Amino acid sequence: MNPSFQLCVFAYNLENTIQQSLKSLIDSCGQYRPDIYVMVNGCRDHTYQQVNKLAQIYSSIIPVEIQLGDKSNAWNTFVHQYYDGYSIAVFADGDLTFEQNAVANIVDYFQLNQHYHAVSSFPCLKGRSAKSWRAALLKEHQFTGNLYLLAPEFLKNIIAQKVYLPTGLIGDDSMLGFLSATNLCSGIDTPIDNIGVCTNAIFNYEPLNPTSLKDIKLYLRRRVRYSKRHMQQSNIVPQLKRYGLKAMPEYAAQIDRLHIRWLSSNVIFDLLAAWSIRQERSRS
Repeated sequence: MNPSFQLCVFAYNLENTIQQSLKSLIDSCGQYRPDIYVMVNGCRDHTYQQVNKLAQIYSSIIPVEIQLGDKSNAWNTFVHQYYDGYSIAVFADGDLTFEQNAVANIVDYFQLNQHYHAVSSFPCLKGRSAKSWRAALLKEHQFTGNLYLLAPEFLKNIIAQKVYLPTGLIGDDSMLGFLSATNLCSGIDTPIDNIGVCTNAIFNYEPLNPTSLKDIKLYLRRRVRYSKRHMQQSNIVPQLKRYGLKAMPEYAAQIDRLHIRWLSSNVIFDLLAAWSIRQERSRS
């Protein structure tokens, strides 16, 4: 008998690609038939309408429209409002496609390794960094935010302890990796014991084209986001290690120190990230 599981998909301004991604996800579920919650958050385009059209064809698709454009808030919404409390939960980004049986494989892997709190997927071999990314996943049991599974018992503890990701958090994958590896700040930090890696749950992504002006702009914006992630994580994680879950802020901008890496190639992006965080503070 197949286990019960739910699939949560994050979608933000993906009107041109979300149907392709969802069809790919459905195909990758193999023999499983999950309910698919598409968290359409803060979209300024017609993503919700595209998801709704597909929901008329696939009854398993459940569109959820959220006004705030924030992935961490969308994660909180699914976990605390739509998760049924007992199923295996698989999470996926809506801007990807997936290899045959990718979702089925990650569920099957967990069925054989139920001691893990989380299971990471595996990137396809595209782009310059794919090979090193794969090696790091296997060596360090890192957490992949692109496609991952969270165990029912782990999610039950998250709900029971009222764990919410901070709104505005950049790098929900890094935070969930930390929470998984430490079993919700229990005093241990053992990713190899707590995070599995399913090498045949493969997701596809399009690497950036260095000759494309659009991709260059995307790369620069991404570098600023990476700097914000660095500042947020370097503030929040030490507090969690010291004080436990009670130190989790409601908003990611509520951080004390904006650490600029002056003697590095990150300095310009760090400065832009610091300015952005200060703007967020002034609005909150």
